[in-house]
Amino acid sequence: MLQAFTPHGDMPRNLADSIRTASKPAEERVAPDPDKWGLPYGYFPIGDSTNCPASHFKNMRLVFNLAFCGSVAGNRYNMDCPNEAKKQKTCNAWITSEPEELDEVYWKIRGVYVYQRDWVARWV
Repeated sequence: MLQAFTPHGDMPRNLADSIRTASKPAEERVAPDPDKWGLPYGYFPIGDSTNCPASHFKNMRLVFNLAFCGSVAGNRYNMDCPNEAKKQKTCNAWITSEPEELDEVYWKIRGVYVYQRDWVARWV
């Protein structure tokens, strides 16, 4: 099952506390408990009793996509890049006109966390 929380501010308190304390000593960490997280924004059932058996999902990978002007970035360009939007009307136009701005681009990622509910583990 894939679960997403949107808007981001609706992240369950237990999950937010788990992420916030993940790098602390073990005795100070909040244990993630997916059963406390409520209903997801999206629910995609996976398992032998569905049209999508768990056997389809092996050797999975998480991918970080740098789609600068994809549907999300393209829609938020004026809000997230107000100075650039004054020079170029669209994200694509800005990238085309200022390619040197992307010579050194990086992300600072504090962590990647993957959890599953106990009942999901029983599907496989």
